[in-house]
Amino acid sequence: MRIKKRFIALFATSFVAGSPASFAQDEPLTLTIGTQDAAWPLIVEASHVLDGTPYKVKWAVLTGPAAQLSALYSKVLDVGLMGDTSLIIEQGNARTPWTAESAPLQIVAGWRNPDNSYPPIVTVVRKNADVKSLADLKGKTWGYNFGGFNYLQYVLSYVKAGLKPKDFEAVKFGDGNVSASAFNAGQVAVYSGGFGPVKEAVDKGDARVIIKSDELDIPALSVFAARTDVLRDPKKSEALGDFLGRLKNSWTWWAQNVPAVEKIYLEKMKQSPARAKFSAENGRSLFYPLDKELVAREQKIADTLYKSGDIKNQIKVDVEFNPVFDKQAVASH
Repeated sequence: MRIKKRFIALFATSFVAGSPASFAQDEPLTLTIGTQDAAWPLIVEASHVLDGTPYKVKWAVLTGPAAQLSALYSKVLDVGLMGDTSLIIEQGNARTPWTAESAPLQIVAGWRNPDNSYPPIVTVVRKNADVKSLADLKGKTWGYNFGGFNYLQYVLSYVKAGLKPKDFEAVKFGDGNVSASAFNAGQVAVYSGGFGPVKEAVDKGDARVIIKSDELDIPALSVFAARTDVLRDPKKSEALGDFLGRLKNSWTWWAQNVPAVEKIYLEKMKQSPARAKFSAENGRSLFYPLDKELVAREQKIADTLYKSGDIKNQIKVDVEFNPVFDKQAVASH
């Protein structure tokens, strides 16, 4: 897959300081990091955790996991942001099996809000759709986007309801925000994806959450997937580990400065006061370990997707998760 560089909005936030010996070179090394939230680079900059890095950081804002994956494969990105199940779908539909040696991408960090009152992913129905239970989703129009945990939420929701795609009218959109916009406009009766874009409709009573990702045992971690060749480059790998350790500190700053984050969403992203407040609270996160427990949960999801026919191949997900940076990124307890 290919993506042209001119379609990428690069937030070139460069922080160069006195370089330790391991990074010493004429030109500072550059890490290009993908994100789907244009506010995040601004929040990290406000936290000052990247001040003095011996490398440059460039942020590339690309909506949707498909765009992130395309940019990774074309080597525009070193690291892309997606959901924890994006590589399950990618590996599950790959033409050749992934192994520890051949996997082109690996997940190196995962995070989410630890507060369960902020569900990462939801399936929501419009009030006028007259849906009382999951079984009532039969025959309804259902908006979704392919890839990542939005798609998984959609699949596991209809599996939980005992339905198949032929039992309802599935409407595929390019990314979660477009899908949410269609739902908010009443163009589809059901939506599976992030809660934030549809929260206003729920708050007004025009819609309600029918099932959350936690109820479907979806870890729903946002993750960084790195190119394997980046991880095999000693200098880039060292820089990436340092970057993730600093991001861990940015989560701490975020939790202590929610009003400042809210202001960024309000003034820079032009969100409504209510939406900005939600975005600031919802985005507070922690890195979680890429441990055996997580891999076991992800393997169960992969097996479910294979049985439902949503991925072509039966796979082993352990080749996708690389905990090499856990000691730097995951807070000690």
